[in-house]
Amino acid sequence: MPNPMNVIDTRLPDLLRGPRALLGMFVGIPSPSLVEMCGHAGVDFVIVDNEHGPAGIESTEHMLRAARSSGVIPVVRTLEPDILRVLDIGASAIQVPQVHTAEQARRVVAAAKYPPVGIRGAAFSTRAAGFGFFGGDRHIADSNAGTAVIVMTETREALGNLDAILAVPGIDAVFFGPNDLSFSLGHPGQMGHPEVVAAIEHGIARALAHNVAPGVLALTPDDFHRWRKAGARYLPMVMSG
Repeated sequence: MPNPMNVIDTRLPDLLRGPRALLGMFVGIPSPSLVEMCGHAGVDFVIVDNEHGPAGIESTEHMLRAARSSGVIPVVRTLEPDILRVLDIGASAIQVPQVHTAEQARRVVAAAKYPPVGIRGAAFSTRAAGFGFFGGDRHIADSNAGTAVIVMTETREALGNLDAILAVPGIDAVFFGPNDLSFSLGHPGQMGHPEVVAAIEHGIARALAHNVAPGVLALTPDDFHRWRKAGARYLPMVMSG
């Protein structure tokens, strides 16, 4: 269990650099209890879905508290303009969708990191800084080193720019979204189409060559093991009931 006296769980960047495949869970329903259940179930991370899910900033904050209390690492899938807010409420990582170019990737990293690394605005009254109790130099250093940046590659354009995106300093993982990729590649909803699968396999190989952790959606246990064997290390499933 991470140190409870630090609001932010800073384990994910190191885990993404390691050899073990990480199992996660998308949580699209704004429910702290579901996050807590995932923690007790033993998954490595949860993704609070603020791209397609209905959670507001306050419910997201409560979900992050639930993650901290149950020992699971909280990632927030967030649109670029909301990066600062989700980090200030204590997200351990951001997962930003629809990153098409290296310039976008650089903006995402800059928004996630305090100066001199990036341009993140500083306010030590935030939950991430312990409401002032853990602010200052230690908070800045812990946040810059311990906040993971994950970009999502989901379009033909992004695939064409993949090596440039992966070369951006500060990218910890790249996530290949098979559903959006299927639409962009002309096979709507066919996540198992050979062209989609081949694109993801190529992307995994390029990510590994750049020492960036590759991630893929794993809808089933078979998907998890298949993509793990292909080299993916960041593998969220989708909660269903």
